[in-house]
Amino acid sequence: MQHDLTLEGHGVRLVPLAAAHADALARCVDDRVWAGMTSPTPRGVDDMVGVVEAALATPARYAFAVVVGGDVVGSTSFYDVDLRMGRLEVGHTFYAPRVWGTHVNPACKLLLMAHAFGTWGVARVAYRVEARNARSIAAVTRLGARPEGRLRGHRVAADGTRQDSLYFSVLADEWPDVRAGLEVRLAREVVDERTSVLLLGGRSGVGKTSVASAVHDLLVARDVAHAVVEGDALDLAHPAPWEHGVAEANLADVWRRYRALGHRRLVYTNTVSVLQAHALAAALGDRPHVTSVLLTASDATARERLGRREHGASYDAHVARSDAAAGRLAEQVGPDVHRIPTDGRTPAEVAAEVVALTGW
Repeated sequence: MQHDLTLEGHGVRLVPLAAAHADALARCVDDRVWAGMTSPTPRGVDDMVGVVEAALATPARYAFAVVVGGDVVGSTSFYDVDLRMGRLEVGHTFYAPRVWGTHVNPACKLLLMAHAFGTWGVARVAYRVEARNARSIAAVTRLGARPEGRLRGHRVAADGTRQDSLYFSVLADEWPDVRAGLEVRLAREVVDERTSVLLLGGRSGVGKTSVASAVHDLLVARDVAHAVVEGDALDLAHPAPWEHGVAEANLADVWRRYRALGHRRLVYTNTVSVLQAHALAAALGDRPHVTSVLLTASDATARERLGRREHGASYDAHVARSDAAAGRLAEQVGPDVHRIPTDGRTPAEVAAEVVALTGW
C-alpha cells in the first residue's frame, strides 16, 4: 500500500517505507532483531528489498522507515487498518540493536497512537506479539497496552512450527493515560542525552566483576541499552603506566565508540573507581550523571573469594593488596558514595540494589 503519511516528534521521524531504505535496513538486521517474525531473517540488501516490496504490496498496511538524526534505524507499520470499524494493529516493527532501550520505540508508538486516536479517531489499537518473544512482550507492556489473551497455534514461524500469539491493546478511553505515561517517559529519556555512569569500586574479592555481570543480566532482561567496561583491563601493562593517564584515555576512546552506537549508560568497574569519579567523568566527556557505589566485604569474605581463584604466592599478594585497598577506601571515600555490603549475598541481590540507585 502506497501512502504519503509522515509523522515526526520526540527525536524520531516516520517516513513512508521505500526500496531506497533497504540498504540501511539490511544493516540493522540480524537474528536477534528478527526474532518473532514469520519470515526468515533477511540476509543482505536483496532480501531486504523483498521485505520492503512485500510490505508495500500488503493492503491496509502503512509501512514506515524510522529515521533518527538522518539515519534509518528500523521500520514499523500500521496494518489491518479498518477505519470503518475503528480498529488497527501496530507491528512489523524492528530496530537496530544500537537503539534498543532508548527513546526510539516509545517515541514511535506515541506518534503512531496519537495519529490513530487523534486523527483517524479509531477506538482500538492492538499489538500482536509472538509468545516466546520476551523482549517484545516487555516493550509492549511498558507502553501501557493491556494484555488480552493468547491465540494458540495462531501463526507459522520461519522454521515451519506453529506458534502462539499474545494480544495487547489500547482503547480510546485508555489512550489519555497511556499518552501521559509515554510523554513522561520520553521527557526523561530524550531531553537528557548525557551519559549516565555507574562506578563500581571495592577491594579485591568484594565481587565487582560478578556484580557487574549480574547488573548486565538485569538490564538485558529489562531491555535497557548499556555497556560494561572492566577498568582493570584498560591499563594492564608492565611497566604499569598509571602516571600517564592511559586508563582514562582508553576509556574515552572506548566510550566514544559506544556513544556513536547510541549507548548512554555505562557500568565501569575498578578497585578505586569511586576515588577517581572526577577524572573518569572528564574522560567520558559530556558532564555525565555519576552513581558511585563502594562494594564492601569483610576480611574473611574477601579471603575466601580470593582463595577460589588465587593460590600460593599469588594468593598472598592479592590478599595484601586487597587489605591495603580496603583501608584506603574506608579512609578516603566520601559521603556521596553509596556503600553496599556483599557478605552473604548473591551477585543478583546486590545488582538489584545497585540498579535501583541508578534509576535505570
